Amino acid sequence: MDRSPRVADVRDVAPVLRRALLGWFDREKRTLPWRETHDPYRIWVSEVMLQQTTFSAVSPRFAPFLDRFPDVGSLASATEDDVLAAWSGLGYYARARNLRLAARRIVGEHRGLIPRDPAALERLPGFGSYMASAVASLAFGARVPAAEANVDRVLARVFALPGVAGSGKLRERVLARAATLLPARRPGDLTAALMDLGQTICRPRRPLCPACPIEPHCAARRRGDPERFPRQRPKRSPVRLSLAAAVVQRSGRVLLVRRRSTWLDGLWEFPSAEGASVAAARRRLARRIGELGLELESGAPVGTARHSVVDRRIEISIFRARRGRRETGATGPDARWFLPRELDGAAVPTLTRKIAVAGLRPGCG
Repeated sequence: MDRSPRVADVRDVAPVLRRALLGWFDREKRTLPWRETHDPYRIWVSEVMLQQTTFSAVSPRFAPFLDRFPDVGSLASATEDDVLAAWSGLGYYARARNLRLAARRIVGEHRGLIPRDPAALERLPGFGSYMASAVASLAFGARVPAAEANVDRVLARVFALPGVAGSGKLRERVLARAATLLPARRPGDLTAALMDLGQTICRPRRPLCPACPIEPHCAARRRGDPERFPRQRPKRSPVRLSLAAAVVQRSGRVLLVRRRSTWLDGLWEFPSAEGASVAAARRRLARRIGELGLELESGAPVGTARHSVVDRRIEISIFRARRGRRETGATGPDARWFLPRELDGAAVPTLTRKIAVAGLRPGCG
């Protein structure tokens, strides 16, 4: 049975919670490169970058991305390769593709102006309910609740809400309470305050309850174990696998092929293959590069690296390869020879960069 406070009960404490949160925010809000603006484009880009990516990873990438694409029009007119290159290293590349697609829709259907209406925003590629509400609230001052993981955690603890982190049921309960908290003025600041509080004080582990401005009103704190809220999903055991990658060099250039899959689709990578062991991955790699008219050189790996993606733990072995008798597939739209220095500005994932560091001959390119 759901014994959490009803929305009607929340209204009783909403005024004091609002005052405490906004007062704390005015004193303690974080200085963020996207915070001192109401430009919806900058706020939108920041929210997309922050999806499933830490603040520390996003902060140094935000300004360079905006230097390259300073407005909706420049993003809409860019090629997918250009956007992916600017996004390189942030991961979850579908976000970058949707960012560009949404920009094209905004130019084509909204005269280049980002809509103010959350319903219109939600119809754009990559938005969804949270993104639409966050942009409408933070950029346009719309009185609509927006909840991400930090807001979920803060309000789940304040109101002792049942539910599993990341679940739709918990999100519904959080949004209902958040809607009652939003003031008529500064609704975006209240949403930002909840986000900041979850990031800096109401942390997943070891929350700093004595420093929390709403600690006297926190039901989870009164119960003595705020870390119980929200309930966490069991962690999946990591999947370990081997990846064999081939480094082929010619006239100071290295061969990369365009990936065609749901994961990292369209980005450039060294020819590679996965397997349950290094030997199995190497055998699959030999077959794959044979289709390109290439062959592996004999001998041990010339380099190794490690990479983690969600629950995948990848051990990378790097092998030299050379042209075979017939180089049949090492040219064309899905194969390209890069100077090593060109990789810095190319649409390549972090995995490709790690292989380049570990496997290229010093001084090449």
